[in-house]
Amino acid sequence: MLLPSSLSTPAREPIAAGATTPRGGHPAGAAGWQVPAAVAESLAPRGLHLGVPDGPPWVSCAELATPAGVAGSLARVRRANPGASAEVAASYLANWYTAAVVGPAIALYVLVRRVPDLAPAQLALSVPDSGWFDRTALYRPVAAALANDPLAAGITPATPGLGASQGGLRGPTAPAGAPAAVPAPACTGDGFGAGPDGGIRVVEDAAALRTVLVEEILAHLDPFLRELRAMVRLGRPALWGAAAAQCARAFLLTERATGDPAAGRDEADAFFALATPTMLARPRWQEFVHRGRTYVGMRRGSCCLAHRLDAEYCTTCPFTGDADREQRMRAWIDTQGDGGLAV
Repeated sequence: MLLPSSLSTPAREPIAAGATTPRGGHPAGAAGWQVPAAVAESLAPRGLHLGVPDGPPWVSCAELATPAGVAGSLARVRRANPGASAEVAASYLANWYTAAVVGPAIALYVLVRRVPDLAPAQLALSVPDSGWFDRTALYRPVAAALANDPLAAGITPATPGLGASQGGLRGPTAPAGAPAAVPAPACTGDGFGAGPDGGIRVVEDAAALRTVLVEEILAHLDPFLRELRAMVRLGRPALWGAAAAQCARAFLLTERATGDPAAGRDEADAFFALATPTMLARPRWQEFVHRGRTYVGMRRGSCCLAHRLDAEYCTTCPFTGDADREQRMRAWIDTQGDGGLAV
């Protein structure tokens, strides 16, 4: 099993309990905001920070998506993985970066029914020397919500597919290229703030909110993956396949909070129906029963290339047969103890 930089399985660390604000920064302008416990549980071992963090090792995604930012990230990955080819390093980077961006967004959508602002200038990632993005900072944790959400009181719902400036907003949005702190809110019972200047886009139902989620994720990832593709010999199917795998995994990881692997799978199916054809090579599901419990794993639509570095195939490898892949998933579940997952 690949550790700690596995592309398809989490590092073997305990799931964090309770709502926490990770180390290294404070939520500037968002006093009292906390990560909901269910979201923290779904994302572990990665950390989530709400608000604008302070200084290193935080780096804005707007900077990470530039040619210099992508090249620097590739160099860190290759230093941390001696012997990795440019293609393997690029595959690792596509997976890690995507997971850091989409994991929090998908967890918030599934578990809280809210979508954060994923504009690159409104996110930052913690960038340790290992190249592994271990924490995500969302400057605007709630950019879109349902009409019946307490944060949406008094806001007219927008039409799905419209830009945020075209309707459904209350208050200012951050200037392009110059992210601003989230206005200070009053803290609500779920750990999020509700203030009159939140800049929240409101939609009528979960289907419309899912459309916003897809739009936000595709718009964020496209510039980064285009820059990465320009530097290495990996095509769009491989890079967008990596993104699709991490989206699928993020949906399945919500089982940590819901206890229902089918719920994450169903949400993923609806998500991919909207994300195609941009998000190529989506995974397929592999359901099986282990020790009397039903699990949902997946077969990636494209290979992560990890086996080229250490000859180890991951639990989602498309190059292994279904029976072998299932056996690897069973072995992985057994390493985690009670509550183990297939991803």
